[in-house]
Amino acid sequence: MQTTYEEEYLNHQIYIEPNPDRYNEGFEWVICKDGGVWDSGLKFSIEDALEAARKAIDLRQGTVVAS
Repeated sequence: MQTTYEEEYLNHQIYIEPNPDRYNEGFEWVICKDGGVWDSGLKFSIEDALEAARKAIDLRQGTVVAS
């Protein structure tokens, strides 16, 4: 599966692509801003990767709402 996803969220760019390690499934997510990588991670699905990236941005921005 060659699925990629890009989105801008709170002035950060989120990039999601299949894990480059062909022996492990999942999707790698990367947060970029001002020409640099701010955070990254690996999740099982695109939806989980997008949620993790948004939460990481929220934490950096201090916009997390307690639930």
